Amino acid sequence: MTVSGFTELTVTRRLVILFSALSVLLVGISIASLLYLNCTINRLSSSLYGDVYENSELVLNADRDLYETAVALHTLMARNTTITDREELVRTFKDNIVQVEQRLGWAKANINAIKKPYSDMKQGELLLTELKTELDGFDNSFADWKRSGDQLITERMQSGWNPDSFTPVLLNLTLNQARNHLDQSETLIERYADQVTNAFRNKKSTLFTLYSLLFCLLILVIIYLGRRIITLQKEMLEEQSLYQLIGETMSDFIILTDPNGLILYASPSHSSVLGHIPKKGEPLSNYIREPEISWAKLKSVVQSGQRLSELRMRGAEGQWVWLETKVTPVKGSGSFPAQFMLVSREITQRKQYEERLHKLAFYDHLTAIPNRAHFKMYMENLISQPEERRQDIALALLDCDRFKQLNDTLGHLAGDEFLQLLSRELQQTVKGAGQAFRIGGDEFAVIIHRFSNPDMLEEILQRVLQLFNKSWSINKGSSFHTSASIGVALYPQHGSSINELLRAADVAMYHSKNQGGNKSTLYDKRLEQ
Repeated sequence: MTVSGFTELTVTRRLVILFSALSVLLVGISIASLLYLNCTINRLSSSLYGDVYENSELVLNADRDLYETAVALHTLMARNTTITDREELVRTFKDNIVQVEQRLGWAKANINAIKKPYSDMKQGELLLTELKTELDGFDNSFADWKRSGDQLITERMQSGWNPDSFTPVLLNLTLNQARNHLDQSETLIERYADQVTNAFRNKKSTLFTLYSLLFCLLILVIIYLGRRIITLQKEMLEEQSLYQLIGETMSDFIILTDPNGLILYASPSHSSVLGHIPKKGEPLSNYIREPEISWAKLKSVVQSGQRLSELRMRGAEGQWVWLETKVTPVKGSGSFPAQFMLVSREITQRKQYEERLHKLAFYDHLTAIPNRAHFKMYMENLISQPEERRQDIALALLDCDRFKQLNDTLGHLAGDEFLQLLSRELQQTVKGAGQAFRIGGDEFAVIIHRFSNPDMLEEILQRVLQLFNKSWSINKGSSFHTSASIGVALYPQHGSSINELLRAADVAMYHSKNQGGNKSTLYDKRLEQ
């Protein structure tokens, strides 16, 4: 037998032992569950019977209290009772009336609360309905008894009461009607208790029969699975070897993670680009740039299916390598992915090319600051913000007052050098308050959107003016002095679109230039004249 065959046999034997142990454990748990179920049903049945017995006791005590009211009332009607005795008997009558009302109130509340687990018993429902009817009938008879008793007490407590006027026949008839309702209620409660006990006994027998069938079926399934697992184990080992061979020889990069982003497998092909292989058991976020954002985003966008993403992974020397990654959720037993599979290929050169194209499209090639296209995109993004997040925006157009003279005297190369120096310092001057753009020739635009009051805006504009109003050393030591004409327009006071703001700022800028330059002018409608 070869070493690999021996290893495979050992793994299979271990698996069979493990499965047998699990089967024995499962059978033991099933038997324990059956015993626990039997104990639970018995305890629940006893509890329910106790609840019913409690209601029966309340009814019996209410009947006793009602009898006590009758005794007190009849004693009160006697000829030879003293005033002190009458007062004590009246108090006894009223106290027992209150006791009857409380006990019957509790019993009715308990009976009305009876729903599950035995509301499916039709006979029991009929008994409950009849019981509620009897209790309602008692309420009516009890009200008549209470009213008659109160009336007799009132008459008895008056002076000159005639004992011959008291006829107990009608009073006893009212009492007997009330007590008959209580007796009938007690009988119905006992019948209902028997119904509950019988119902639970029947359910218990049915449940035990069903559980026994399921237990036998479980034993058969365990035997069947035990035979199947040996065959499937061998097939699984063969497939695993095949998949491992494919993963180690293909040029794409494969990573398998659990739902929390922990790496379960990383193909050896990673070493050819990253210089290392991501380690099993480590979070994938250790290798993805901005992991607290990237992994959360990566996980959220692929819950429902495959997703193609672009990721940067860290190389052995700290460099970042761009990868185009297809992320596929591997479904588990539930509704959420059990694993994630990432299949990647390197696109670093393509991303570098795209970055160069982006710079050519949105950055000025001479000064390296944002150009006119970037200006429009930046401005549109600010204007389109929701109203609750919208900021005050100021658009300042800047024009160098003597730039043509510089080109004519020192040449265009000197002019280009001046524009490069100016652009860098202009960016630093407005940093934190806004963004500077070169929109053509010696014309610049500054979008200021981080100011809280007009004084702060004026301070920023004065810093920009001071930047221009100085001598510049260019062309290997040549000195050039310039200033700037600035026109400022505010959004939305002076325009609701980019073109309207540009026109307003342009009018204000030419007003500054006509005034001799080196100044900043805020747009006003009167400037149109």
